[in-house]
Amino acid sequence: MGAQEQLSTLLLWTPFLAEGFLINLLISFAPMLLGTLLGWGLGSLRASQHIRAGYIAGSVTSLFRNIPSFVFLFYIAFLTPMEFSWQGEVYSFPIWLKATLALTVPVIGFASDQITTLLSELRENKDNCWGMFSIAWTQYLLVVVMASATASVIGVDEIVSRANTVIAAVRDPSLMLWVYGYVAAWFLLTGSLISTLARVIELRYQRSTQA
Repeated sequence: MGAQEQLSTLLLWTPFLAEGFLINLLISFAPMLLGTLLGWGLGSLRASQHIRAGYIAGSVTSLFRNIPSFVFLFYIAFLTPMEFSWQGEVYSFPIWLKATLALTVPVIGFASDQITTLLSELRENKDNCWGMFSIAWTQYLLVVVMASATASVIGVDEIVSRANTVIAAVRDPSLMLWVYGYVAAWFLLTGSLISTLARVIELRYQRSTQA
């Protein structure tokens, strides 16, 4: 297969791959939002005057922060059932939801640390502490987006999994590097956009501190 045919093949499969990448974004943004909300609760407890609650919240934060999300992927995949019953009806447990839960865990640890620092700075009336939080949050979002590719190992139908489907369907070994390179480009472009957003936030933060 020549270069032009390979390019045509990639374009043909692009809608299929794009649908998979939407799942990557889903299992990236959902954990960031859910993890931030739960991490806010832990961070609030750590910053409170209740010593025992703060100690427990700190221990949970340390646990969630230090166990790799890849380990949680397998743990949650095997821990949660394939299906469950509700009011006499049987429902399947969405595998993308399992990936979302796994990726949420480290976000909780991250958010707890950031919220603890944020609340401390707010009490001290420090300027633009929200700016620093926004920068850190955006940078961590980039980490989670890249980590979403690991969800393919438990069967999530995201872009890496679909890339393997394309390779198997085309049955041309020469296309493998093209497909994986194309998938990598999607992540690189997204990472570039997120990094640019983080840089914009950082520049605004620097201007506000200099004003």
